[in-house]
Amino acid sequence: MAKRKKKNGYGKGTFIDTAMFLSPAYMSLGNPFLSKPIKTSSASNHILHALLLKRQFFEIKDRKTGQKRYERTDDNKFTLTYKELMNKPFNFTQPRITRGFDELLAKGFIKIINPGGCYEKDKATYALVDDWMNWRQLSPPIRTRPKDVRRGYQGKKMGVAKK
Repeated sequence: MAKRKKKNGYGKGTFIDTAMFLSPAYMSLGNPFLSKPIKTSSASNHILHALLLKRQFFEIKDRKTGQKRYERTDDNKFTLTYKELMNKPFNFTQPRITRGFDELLAKGFIKIINPGGCYEKDKATYALVDDWMNWRQLSPPIRTRPKDVRRGYQGKKMGVAKK
């Protein structure tokens, strides 16, 4: 009998690497005074933790010593939708989520693999990256979201959009 997958898509738990937890980039998440040129959001910590929870691990037991270790089985591609973050347990607003993703991009915690939005069920795909090690206070953003994604009908023949 096959195991049922949990509905929420999260694993049993996760861990945060000590280097990440003690980094200036992590400590400044959501703090507008420590990240001056970057707009901050109090949701960015929670969004990062939700992405970390999406990682999948399996347990390996060493035959000689009997010690357990964990290996990642995911391919470092995670989807986290606005709808997930707007419902329980998060209950964030859309602007707060957008600022949170922008802050995580700017500080080098995530990168966008697929911006999504091509069709109805096309979700944005994110990858966890280690560029947060290079972030320093008052430094320019490491990565930004592409602002002008032209997909779908633009209304060019109707006089709605500029040519």
